[in-house]
Amino acid sequence: MYDEVHLLPAPVFRATADLQARRRLGLTATLVREDGREADVFALIGPKRFDVPWKDLEQQAWIAAATCVEVRVPMSAERRMEYALAERRSQFRIAAENPAKMARLRALLASHSDGRILIMGEYLTRSRPSPAKLAPR
Repeated sequence: MYDEVHLLPAPVFRATADLQARRRLGLTATLVREDGREADVFALIGPKRFDVPWKDLEQQAWIAAATCVEVRVPMSAERRMEYALAERRSQFRIAAENPAKMARLRALLASHSDGRILIMGEYLTRSRPSPAKLAPR
């Protein structure tokens, strides 16, 4: 059984597809790969047999209800200038590493302190902050 089966085509995981098995089960919520090799998953474990949109699973109470929100954080004037002058390849990282994200993250955590929250982010900072630094102030 493979959880997050979309990772299987990566060299580090691909070796597990060589293990002998009578049946294989691959699970993923997002059969999307940045390298476009989604079809490799089927070549490694077999064809897709079942596909259910997550909203259907949520409505049938198989999974917890989720609220997905994208939060855009404005850049300072200095950062906007750095972004404008950067090469196209560097612009994404400059925007993604916006230091203002940490203040917004603290505010989100404070506003949901009584519930469960999952925050997904990338390029938060070049050096990872300690969990204590993320706690609402």
